[in-house]
Amino acid sequence: MKPYLLSKPAIGNVEVFGGYQSAINIALDPLKAKKYGLDFNKVAQVITATNKDMPMGFLKGREGFFTLTYYGDKADVGALKHLVVAPNVRLQDIADVTWSYKKRFSGYMGNGRSGIALAIQRAPGGSVLDVSKAARRELKILQAQYPRIDFQISDTQRDLIETANTNMLEALRDAIIYTLIVLLFFLGNFRAIIAAGLSIPLVFFGTMAVIYLAGGELNIVVYTAIILALGMLVDDAVVVLENIERHLGEMHEDLDTAIEEGTREVLSPVFAGTIATIVIMFPLMFVGDFPQHIFRPLISTLIIALLVSYFLSITFIPKLSVYLYRNGTGKTRVEKLFEKLYQASFGRLVAPYLGILKFTHGRFSMWRKLLLTLGVLAILVVSLKNIMPIIGKDTMPPMDTGIIKAHVVFSANDRVEDSEQKIKPFLEWLHQQPEVVMSSVAFGSEAGVLSLGSGNLPSEATITVNCVNRFERQKTLWDIENEIRDRLHQLPGIKTADVYDFGATAISSIKAPLDVRIKSGDYENLPEVAQKIAKVLTPIKGLTSISQSWGSDFSEIKVDIDTNKALSYGLTPGAIVQQIPIRGQVLSLSGNLSSMSTQYVRLYLKGRFSEDIQSLKSMLIQTPKGEELPLTALAKVSHNLTQAKIERDQMLYSIDVNGYRATRPITHITADARAAVNKVDTSGFIVSQEGDIVSLDDSFQRMIKAIGSGVIILTLTLIVIYRSVKLGLIMIVVLPLSMVGASWGMLLFDKPSCMPSLIGILLLFGIIIKNAVLLVDFYQDFRLHEPPFESALESVRVRFRPVMMTAFGTIAGMIPIALEQAVGLERLSPLADVAVGGLIVGTLLTLIYVPMFAYGFDRDEKV
Repeated sequence: MKPYLLSKPAIGNVEVFGGYQSAINIALDPLKAKKYGLDFNKVAQVITATNKDMPMGFLKGREGFFTLTYYGDKADVGALKHLVVAPNVRLQDIADVTWSYKKRFSGYMGNGRSGIALAIQRAPGGSVLDVSKAARRELKILQAQYPRIDFQISDTQRDLIETANTNMLEALRDAIIYTLIVLLFFLGNFRAIIAAGLSIPLVFFGTMAVIYLAGGELNIVVYTAIILALGMLVDDAVVVLENIERHLGEMHEDLDTAIEEGTREVLSPVFAGTIATIVIMFPLMFVGDFPQHIFRPLISTLIIALLVSYFLSITFIPKLSVYLYRNGTGKTRVEKLFEKLYQASFGRLVAPYLGILKFTHGRFSMWRKLLLTLGVLAILVVSLKNIMPIIGKDTMPPMDTGIIKAHVVFSANDRVEDSEQKIKPFLEWLHQQPEVVMSSVAFGSEAGVLSLGSGNLPSEATITVNCVNRFERQKTLWDIENEIRDRLHQLPGIKTADVYDFGATAISSIKAPLDVRIKSGDYENLPEVAQKIAKVLTPIKGLTSISQSWGSDFSEIKVDIDTNKALSYGLTPGAIVQQIPIRGQVLSLSGNLSSMSTQYVRLYLKGRFSEDIQSLKSMLIQTPKGEELPLTALAKVSHNLTQAKIERDQMLYSIDVNGYRATRPITHITADARAAVNKVDTSGFIVSQEGDIVSLDDSFQRMIKAIGSGVIILTLTLIVIYRSVKLGLIMIVVLPLSMVGASWGMLLFDKPSCMPSLIGILLLFGIIIKNAVLLVDFYQDFRLHEPPFESALESVRVRFRPVMMTAFGTIAGMIPIALEQAVGLERLSPLADVAVGGLIVGTLLTLIYVPMFAYGFDRDEKV
């Protein structure tokens, strides 16, 4: 099946795991071998030397060119039985040759039943959905070809991705509806709704076209970027349309003149706002490592959408205006109703804003400005200082994917068969739960297989449980995890059971959210120190389980050879070990090119020597003189505790104490862990935190650098556009003020500070600066005719509605993300939470502080 599946273009790799792996086993009868003067080593040497094909070279002469080959490989059991091992002695005369299977150190159970796993992986550059569709199509063909084999899917991410894509389309639909409702409320203008309604699909398909030409594809990242940019995309179109209507209504210009002058008037601020938004986000595309890998597609899509939106706003909207205003600017009764609603609500806020500006212009104006400035700075400092420690930090927030992972460890000496029997009752219970769709259990590990059981011992099992999506069940993923964890702890002989959500760590190379690594040049005492640390970590709030990566609990049989006595019989310890062939010595390989499989030819001694210790003790060891002695005459056989596996890190022995969590921020857990570990005497050992905190610290440093770089580049860009250092700095100054609302937004939505929230800050800064640009641009226009203070008042009076509309239109578009209306949006919702809170507060402050600083630093009272 593997070669067949690999021949399909959409399938990149297939790993086979579990089941019984075939082998040709030779059980040598020592008594029959002795009869012919043979022993184990002699038989092994003969089989190894003869049971293989050997190229000998080539002949080249007058008669031509010929290769010379000896074909000795016996491809089947029948031929191997007739292999000559001594003169007139065939292998079947001294041994039982059977086609069987090698001893199992791995196993697999799918949907509660024993089986063999085919882990089908996508081709490089392919998508999960493509390989999933291809695999399902081919499985139907295989099912018809092998009717007695039951093919079942026991683990897949297809359902998660398809549900997320469907939900995102619904979220995009809702975001468009919410945004259009907000526009109708603020503008009371069906023409603007028509313009926005046409602009959105044009921007969407225009963005898709650019992404397609660049070799991209439609996915959840693209949907999210469009939703995030929705308010800004609509804003460009509406700003142009609203200004054209102002020229028609207030300035009484003819249609052609109003369209031309109205578009020209806002051409510069719309362009400046677009460039400013792009500039502040652009550095994140080159921040490197994990943040760049995760967010580069999002940022690039946002930038493309903003550029397409700007292009449409200055080309499509003016042309559309010819048809929208061909009958004038008159409004219908419904439009007048919305206009009254606006004037009765937000419209009344214009007067208070103008009142605040007038307050800053009276007597002692400098002190009044200083009072307002110090007051808002105090609120900013208090908010950040008190809220940020409460909400904590995460690389990425927890997400209910509907996929649960578990790592179960039984006694280190348990066989795969023991582990399978112990876990069966749990699987029977698991598949009775209404939330569970499928399950996959891998025991042990196999060489060359990475996707299943990598690094596990035969007594360890990795479990993957797929549940129905969170919209179709009442319990949260963490409720189900608690039930699974409690049930696993009821299994007999279980040592540890770590149950966690799929994607529990930000990076797959990180073992666990909390990972305390202890390193030393000597491995003997590492498990003891790890146990002490595990004990102090257990009470930490938010942790669901604690486990060690290895320990000294594997019971081995120690064969202590008396070297002096062995030498007296002419034996060395090495010679004695060679006569104890319980591991099944590999003599040769039997390969099959068509099935891409290889089976070993293994040699055993006939008997129970590899099954119990008493038979091992009674095994006869042959001396060079032909004498036979029981093993106990030459060695002491005893039990001993040792390590089943040992790990190393940076040329030192290492052990990990891993902790898994539910939803508590990783900074809080790591801080508590550090305090607890400090109470343990770890002198002589190197102790470090290797969990999510490592990725978090690195990612935050990169993101903060990107934000700082973006702000610097933005400042320089604004200075160049407006040819004024003063105006450029005035617009930048208001950006930190929006952090007041951002911090409160994360607190109210109960979200930690994380990478998506930092992206939200960048997006927030982009929208705030766009509104500031519109205010400053109109301030400059009014300064051509009026003094500074009157220009500031007029800029607020004229731009209040568009600024509010932009802010609340963007907020409306982000509601589906903030409310997590799609599977997968849990990871991005902090972005919307930051933007929503920051926009509410930041917009209110922008309308005060930008005009206040603009006229305050404008010392020239001349028009």
